[in-house]
Amino acid sequence: MIGSRCLAHLLSIAVIMLYLSAFSPAAASFDASRVSFTIKVHDVQSDLSILSVTVMPGERLNIKTAASANTKTGDLEATDDGWQWRAPSLPGLYTIRFTKGAANSQLNIFVLTPWDATAGDTLNGYKIGRYADKPYRNLSTYNPPTGFIKADKSLLKTRVSPHFTLGQFICKQKFVQGYTYLLAQPAELLKLERLLEAVNRRGLKVETLHVMSGFRTPYYNRSIGNKTTSSRHLFGGAADVFVDADGNGRMDDLNGDGLINKNDAQLLADIAKGIAKSDPISWPAGGIGVYPENSIRGPFVHIDIRGFKAHW
Repeated sequence: MIGSRCLAHLLSIAVIMLYLSAFSPAAASFDASRVSFTIKVHDVQSDLSILSVTVMPGERLNIKTAASANTKTGDLEATDDGWQWRAPSLPGLYTIRFTKGAANSQLNIFVLTPWDATAGDTLNGYKIGRYADKPYRNLSTYNPPTGFIKADKSLLKTRVSPHFTLGQFICKQKFVQGYTYLLAQPAELLKLERLLEAVNRRGLKVETLHVMSGFRTPYYNRSIGNKTTSSRHLFGGAADVFVDADGNGRMDDLNGDGLINKNDAQLLADIAKGIAKSDPISWPAGGIGVYPENSIRGPFVHIDIRGFKAHW
């Protein structure tokens, strides 16, 4: 005879299997939006159909690819291993399209609005705050930004990658004169797309990840009680995310146990750790952090591109 504990265990497994069967990979039919060639820019190699990068006005951007390219704005020249594009002097959004055979991809280039960290703590009336005088661990990636993406509400609809929009990463500050300022690093977008793809392959059907917190200005970061000056959120290289297929603004019950708690965030983090081991090209070194629910919000996972491994 089967004991009561054993029977309960079997029933628990059956419930989880039933839950997962409702979200089978076949039913998900997720399109990862990848193409048959790659582009490499800012040390990020991508086969996504859409990727976004940032440059300063007049900066030359080197793009390594075997695909042909065309653009309506900026100086584009062929090189031995790809293309070089010179940014216009006017900040804004520009696009280069790549083609190889029947495959097409798009590079969105945000020319930044310049900012001098030594000249003050605002940009066109928008409160930025102060970055640390000395970069964390003397890493250049922690130097104060030299510019920010200037975005009105219409620009926030722009897809910065196949399944994420610019608006998902804005700082939770009030707009000033109809604009907000932010950063979104291409390596971070690469990781979020790869994580989203892996989640769907697990049978959890979802079109994007809910970004609870993306970019933060140092001013906003301090206003919420965070005193760190090395958070990757300050540089557009971090996102606090969770799976929210039902759109209720909280983490879904990923493990099917009838509860929504840290275990669901841990499951998402374990998927991320698996990618880090198996696909380092799509997973630049960084942090993976698991956060439990509290009285204000549900559990979530922190993903960043700090340049070295960190798990918590």
